[in-house]
Amino acid sequence: MSLALPRVLCVDDEPNILKAMTRTLHGRFDAVTALGAHAALQALEHDGPFDAVVTDMRMPGLDGIQLLTEVAQRWPRTARLLLTGMGDTPAGIAATRAGVIFKTLAKPCPADELRDALSVAVAFAALPNSHARQIAH
Repeated sequence: MSLALPRVLCVDDEPNILKAMTRTLHGRFDAVTALGAHAALQALEHDGPFDAVVTDMRMPGLDGIQLLTEVAQRWPRTARLLLTGMGDTPAGIAATRAGVIFKTLAKPCPADELRDALSVAVAFAALPNSHARQIAH
């Protein structure tokens, strides 16, 4: 009996970044891509559920924090990670503290770091209740 790979929605506005993320996650995750935040919301609605969403910060329209805030409200069991080349922004820090973002990763993000962060985030999101989550945190 084989276990299904965790489903991860990768979101960016640059197709080459999405291709690289798919290659990085291949074999450990079932990676689905969305070109921008609006496409990500459509994928979540129509192709979900996803175990995690990993998104770029800067995108036209909704940015990564806005997208992950929406994901947190509508799909709270989905782990949420943010990729940013901007360092720790005040908005990103506030969103992490509020529980909107599980982890913020610096771009460029080494492949092992992304895979490991997603593995931890997916395991954390799968914990059965908020009390168990508080203990693990």
